[in-house]
Amino acid sequence: MDAFFLEVVPTWQPVLLAAVFGAMWGSFANVVIVRWPLGLSVVRPGSHCTACKQPIRFYDNVPIISYFLLKGKCRHCGTRFSFRYVLVEISMALLSVAVLQMTLLSNPPGFLFGLTEYFIWFAFIWALFTAGAIDLETFLLPDAITLPGIGVGLLVNIFVLKNGWIDPLTGAAGSYAVLSLLFVHGYKLLTGKNGMGEGDPKFLAMIGAFLGVRGAGFSLFAGAFQGLLIGSLLVLYRRKNPGQPDLEISDGDDATEVDSRFRKARVPFGPFLALGAIEYFFFGDYLIQQYTAAVAYLIGAV
Repeated sequence: MDAFFLEVVPTWQPVLLAAVFGAMWGSFANVVIVRWPLGLSVVRPGSHCTACKQPIRFYDNVPIISYFLLKGKCRHCGTRFSFRYVLVEISMALLSVAVLQMTLLSNPPGFLFGLTEYFIWFAFIWALFTAGAIDLETFLLPDAITLPGIGVGLLVNIFVLKNGWIDPLTGAAGSYAVLSLLFVHGYKLLTGKNGMGEGDPKFLAMIGAFLGVRGAGFSLFAGAFQGLLIGSLLVLYRRKNPGQPDLEISDGDDATEVDSRFRKARVPFGPFLALGAIEYFFFGDYLIQQYTAAVAYLIGAV
């Protein structure tokens, strides 16, 4: 019956549903990104214009479409909405379709299992995207996403995906231990200053709980490489444009002085960990294979 369903239903239909589903959750991600740093409820009140406080009607709150129909402005007061809102919705719609292709539409053992896989991995990608976006704006990673994410990742690997408990548990615990001991407590012990916030180890632990040791390791190194690249470019920009104020990074609830070598780059690590995890989910095997081949070629050339 599962195979029959997948053969009868045209592919464009589940793809369209996945895009709509992703855009809707992208709209909710926008709510979380805006309200969580302010300590506001993500449920109440409903969507409203932050300028005139007027509620946004349901017909003006259709993901992606309403933004363009209203030309990115509030119907009541004309205040322009940030383009980030529609960008997040489009991104989540595309990621939702990509996850569907990796799960339900990619020769799954059955329709129900493929659909279950889709919801699991879409939830993981949504959590990565949302937490990374919050960190990008506030230099804070929400425990409300990372801590439940660790538990969910372990449970689905053990009881749903049947991957056992050793790899996800090792990935979660090992990831937290490495980042926390070396770059949070260890760095502070040696220098007296913070090199990394305590949210990053928890975030990588969530990644390890879902993707295991290999996925966490890839996310860490890929995220560090891409973060270093962007940070270096920003440092060069700052040198050519002096006078830019340093951004104070809040570590949890306490505003603490962060090592200036980290502050000058003004780049949070969370978004790059999220990017590395997403890259691993979609292209991990291919990228690792290419990296291994490149290393083998260089060793052979030497």
